Amino acid sequence: MSSVKVYTFPRAQGTPSLSPFALKLETFLRMAKIDYECDHSSKFSKKGKIPWILHDGEAVADSSFCIAYLEKKLNRFLDADLNEKDKGTSRAFIKMTEENTVWATLAQGRMVENFPWMLNQIQVPKALQFVARLTFRRKIINNMWAQGIGRHTPEEIRSIAEGDLRSCSQFLGTKPYFMGENATLIDATMFGFLAQLVYSMPEGHWTTALINNNFTNLREYCERMKNEFWPDWNDLLTVKKD
Repeated sequence: MSSVKVYTFPRAQGTPSLSPFALKLETFLRMAKIDYECDHSSKFSKKGKIPWILHDGEAVADSSFCIAYLEKKLNRFLDADLNEKDKGTSRAFIKMTEENTVWATLAQGRMVENFPWMLNQIQVPKALQFVARLTFRRKIINNMWAQGIGRHTPEEIRSIAEGDLRSCSQFLGTKPYFMGENATLIDATMFGFLAQLVYSMPEGHWTTALINNNFTNLREYCERMKNEFWPDWNDLLTVKKD
């Protein structure tokens, strides 16, 4: 079996990737025991997206399509033991997280509220930061407006984020993984996203405070996933941790 090449962003300080979608894809590969190597050159796919993969000469873009391709190509279905009802529930939580929660938490918390912090995380030279504000940040804000969430007040956006995180916390409950005793596809997405809030947000940010104070099982879940599938986590950070 040939190795999968993952085109992604450079490693980061708090998480191996600042992209929840890149971290999701790498987590899936580890859960499915698929050999892979990363290209951290930030080379975008033809769709203009990161991450994407190259496998057996075939390029596949978008983390969800990458996973679907590898599941079929390599017969690595993480949801094989779920019934149809549970598969539907899993997909609903995945789509809520990727299409709604990520905007209310990561996009709002990093790009709108703390853009200088974000520039520092991705090591943008000071000479280019003004340009980045006019281009990269403006693009994200325009995308948030088009998505709809950017039309709300900061207080309303926080209420949306809190509602989504509460739903995740309530559904997880005391289970070790989102669908029960064994990790499934949803856990790649949830960890890729939640790990950003737990390990890679500005100090004292309200999203991290919500998890630390109100939804502690989500933090415990991240620690469980990290220990299970990322034993080399600290070695991959650009700022080493003990």
